[in-house]
Amino acid sequence: MRTIALIIALIVANWHAMPCCANAADEWDPLEKQIRDGSIEKKDARARISALHDRLKTAYAGIEKDNALFFPVKGYGPDSIGGVRGSGHRPKEYDFYDGNRHNGHPAHDIFIRDADQDTLDDETGKPVEIVAYASGVVVAVNTSWEYPSDIRSGRYLWIFSPSLDRYCYYVHLGSVAVKPGDIVKAGQTVGLLGRTGKNAYPKRSPTHLHFSCLSYDSGNMTPYNTYKSLLSSRLQTTAR
Repeated sequence: MRTIALIIALIVANWHAMPCCANAADEWDPLEKQIRDGSIEKKDARARISALHDRLKTAYAGIEKDNALFFPVKGYGPDSIGGVRGSGHRPKEYDFYDGNRHNGHPAHDIFIRDADQDTLDDETGKPVEIVAYASGVVVAVNTSWEYPSDIRSGRYLWIFSPSLDRYCYYVHLGSVAVKPGDIVKAGQTVGLLGRTGKNAYPKRSPTHLHFSCLSYDSGNMTPYNTYKSLLSSRLQTTAR
């Protein structure tokens, strides 16, 4: 009987360390890296994303529902969005499960004042803060990137918003200020803009944030055009 009691005690003590009870955000992070690097079959990746999505929805349903959406680059507004009236958003042929080899451009590029490409705002001389577009939970980050890495996104982060039921992606950062599992509020600083990423690092590329959102749909990760919501989003200014 004492042996059985000891076994039960050990199971209870280690319950939260068991895979079935692991934090969904912590599991999403390494899975995203497998998808990015093409080290997992698409079918398997889709099944795991589906299972984790349900767990994320349940685990983080209590996140404060705030309808406020913030422009993701502090000190800037809609006039800094590249293209003409949102033409930069080109989702055709995009497949999330293609990872680093995906086609299309399911995003909006938001450009900053950085003629000398030192990643500092030319008017303030300060780093440019990236803020959460919507409240949510951080599900994946990449905090290291050095040229000539082939990773197109450089340093980046993903935030899942339960209220929007979307995954928001912030790319080409200089530094990341959050980690998987962190709860963030809309407008909260989550990193600083940089010039990381295979195509963002070369001088031919102006300094910009690549920002996109994907809607979950039965295993599919479908690009959502945020252009109209960015036009009406709240702005955060910086002292000049």
